[in-house]
Amino acid sequence: MRLSVHHATRFEFDQPSGHSIHDVRLTPKPATGQRLISWRIDGPGKRSEWLDGHGNQVTTFSVAHQHDQVEIVVHGIYEYIGGDQWLRYAETPTLPAPFWLRNTGLARHDASFDPLIDGLAERANASTKRVEVLHELMKRVCQRIVYKTGVSTVETTAVEALARGAGVAQDQAHVFVAACRRLGVPARYVSGYLRNDDPELHVGRTSHSWAEAWVPGLEWVGFDPTNDMSPRGDSLRVAVGLDYRDAAPVSGRRVGFGDAKMSVEASVRQID
Repeated sequence: MRLSVHHATRFEFDQPSGHSIHDVRLTPKPATGQRLISWRIDGPGKRSEWLDGHGNQVTTFSVAHQHDQVEIVVHGIYEYIGGDQWLRYAETPTLPAPFWLRNTGLARHDASFDPLIDGLAERANASTKRVEVLHELMKRVCQRIVYKTGVSTVETTAVEALARGAGVAQDQAHVFVAACRRLGVPARYVSGYLRNDDPELHVGRTSHSWAEAWVPGLEWVGFDPTNDMSPRGDSLRVAVGLDYRDAAPVSGRRVGFGDAKMSVEASVRQID
């Protein structure tokens, strides 16, 4: 299957800015069976490339003149062949698995998670049972957090999403990650792409979010609680982090006053 990505992020300032900097984490690292046919990130100003502490490729655009808007656009084509049960990555981990147990940020957990993980702890600690347990947890999160737009923001925490019982892919991924960590299973947040031309899938008009959990012998295994499935070859990973803030597709800061408005539109569709 071959898929096309068009992803535009626009910032509009109600007062001109003299300097803005935008960090873009939208360069994929394909899994086994996936291949990038083409990939281009366009943006204004001076461009630089670097790796962050989680191993994500970052493209930074720095605009050092008066401007009242910024547009960053991704054009790409990727394909996948084969039917692996999970996405495998031929990469050397930049951080040890226990790092991903940190109880911090938007994926922080507390005692409110105990009913969600009830009865799973013993089996989660057995390496031969961990994948089975994580699939059960994924189903619980999918049922507990109803997919619903407009009820959360990019700053909604896992605790808040769990209490509300509704949210989007970002919220469901945070709840899954937090629940894993409470079970003692290292887990991390993933941002990426999934086709949004399939009516059977819950995918917004932006990029997608899921999670990865550490399984001894298999290393990082993906879980998409939004769709209650393991990510497939059409799920293209671009960044990982402890939570959304670490793996945000585009983040920025500017010098100036007034408000800023951000709009995002992504199309990920099958072309072949």
